[in-house]
Amino acid sequence: NLIPMKKIFGFMVLAIAIFALSSCGGGNTPSAVVEKAVKCIQAEDYEGYVNLMNIEVKEGEDIENAKTMLVALMKEKGGKSMKEKEGIKSYEILSEEIAEDGNTAVVKVKIVYGNGTEDEQKIKLVKDKDGEWKLSDAK
Repeated sequence: NLIPMKKIFGFMVLAIAIFALSSCGGGNTPSAVVEKAVKCIQAEDYEGYVNLMNIEVKEGEDIENAKTMLVALMKEKGGKSMKEKEGIKSYEILSEEIAEDGNTAVVKVKIVYGNGTEDEQKIKLVKDKDGEWKLSDAK
């Protein structure tokens, strides 16, 4: 009689562990991508941030060249802005809205900076051709 209970208990522990892991924002959800993006900015990993973006280039343009230019631009503009605001102290995902077609989303995030200022931003995301959520460059 003990063996079936052990199996049931083991299965429950496994199910709980899988649920816990999947709810930690580790997957490719809009909120998880925004979280990764904020962490990239905190760590001044502009290359990592750019890799989270949905970059569309015109035919004949080099995607790697476009990424390199974006990284340089972010280092210059983003780095300066982060210094002024004394970096990101904390952030909180406030909401996630996925469009009915499942291809676009808006994540609302609250960011608290080192200098005490706060900012709420709506970040647009889009699914790329591989079905991965990416930061949208659409305004």
